[in-house]
Amino acid sequence: MKTWMVVGAILSFIFFPFCLAAADQADDLWILAAGRGPGAAGSMWFTDLNIMNVSEEDVEVEVSFIPRASNQAVKKRFDLAAANTLNLPDVLNKTFGLQTAYGAIRVEVVAEDDEEDVGMDHPTLVAEARVYDKQSSGTMGQGLGGLSSAAATSADGDVLTTHVVGVTDNAAFRSNWFALNVAEPEEDEEEDVAEVEIEILDARGETIASKTYNLEPLTPTFTPISDIATGFENATVRFTMIQGRALFGVSKIDMLTNDPTTLEASVPAQDPLDKQYTDTFLSADCTFSPNGNNPFFPLTPGLKLVLKGEDDGEVVQNTIEILNETAVVNGVTTRVLTETELHDGELVEISRNFYAQCVETGDVFYFGEEVDIYDEGKLVSHAGAWRAGEDGAEAGIIMPGKPLSGSRYYQEIAPEVALDRAEHLKTGFSFETAAGEFTNCLSVRETTPLEPGQSSFKIYCSGVGLVVDSGSELASRSRP
Repeated sequence: MKTWMVVGAILSFIFFPFCLAAADQADDLWILAAGRGPGAAGSMWFTDLNIMNVSEEDVEVEVSFIPRASNQAVKKRFDLAAANTLNLPDVLNKTFGLQTAYGAIRVEVVAEDDEEDVGMDHPTLVAEARVYDKQSSGTMGQGLGGLSSAAATSADGDVLTTHVVGVTDNAAFRSNWFALNVAEPEEDEEEDVAEVEIEILDARGETIASKTYNLEPLTPTFTPISDIATGFENATVRFTMIQGRALFGVSKIDMLTNDPTTLEASVPAQDPLDKQYTDTFLSADCTFSPNGNNPFFPLTPGLKLVLKGEDDGEVVQNTIEILNETAVVNGVTTRVLTETELHDGELVEISRNFYAQCVETGDVFYFGEEVDIYDEGKLVSHAGAWRAGEDGAEAGIIMPGKPLSGSRYYQEIAPEVALDRAEHLKTGFSFETAAGEFTNCLSVRETTPLEPGQSSFKIYCSGVGLVVDSGSELASRSRP
């Protein structure tokens, strides 16, 4: 199976989002909150920016300011000698001529051929901003380190989810989440729009509320947490990327003093073993059956699911049918499931997939597939075909009997041919498609070491099966 009040009243919200780490070292850095102008309770805010070239060669640096809710940047370039520091006090006014503005700052090295984004093998920078309220009695402010685009939470990378802990939104504090989609905007490129699910979790890990947002490329986003939920204390905000790459964080503001506190988005420290996927299963202890009642992956002859969507401008239809047919694979009688994929009505692929359920655990095992790939109506390849017991291939698990959030396991174990693996992202939510609204659903991220950096997403719902496969959703189903 292949497959984002009035300005004067909220300024203190804007200026203190977060800092994922201390000043980062890279060639593409972001200060995710910068501003100049009046704020709440008579405050007046300014931003100072400092950039150091830590390399051994001179560079040209481009500094850009992108206003909030816009990707229309203003830019200025500077020559920066090796080991020197560029100091830009009141950067929004003295560098860009802006009297009142709020948004994000990007700092990057410009290559000799005038191209930006020169890469990690080139000279590096560190950047730090101070955003502060200036009064006759003195100043009050916080430092924000430059964050590398490489540190973004990514749907296609190792860091899919980040967390901010200690978030409160009640009569004592208000909170706001911040984001910046680090994709470069391209005309008519919908895939550059990032999508993120934001969840608020209580101390027991229970979801208080969640909401999905679209983030436009290179557009600073600021949204009150109250858009998702209110009336909670010391909760955790979890950011999970569905599509694209973005930087995130939260500010927590005292309702009495309007003093903001930066809360850092962070990734839990993990032992390398925690990143592994289970590839050894106790299948020898199973009594296998071609009939199965796993609610997320039923093996019911006559069940038919039709998923429809769009991919690269083409209408995609994938029809899944569970046949009243079995096949013996590696000594196990398996159920045959076919998938027929059409692009703009033209046949692209037909596969016959072999599954059996472990009676003792409810796990559904994947024993292989036969693949026919077509081009302009002609059979051109059987790429991706494999069978357990042949050429070192072993059965993997397509769906556990007890799906748990965070589970990681191999679905296919066919060296150099098929090594799809799954990671459970979320359980117990509802989802609606053209075929109806479903409850008790499970979201799964699929990757393979054969295609590093690539991933797909699926949603399974109890009593139904597959309802989302990347860009396709369940359009209809028929049951025996």
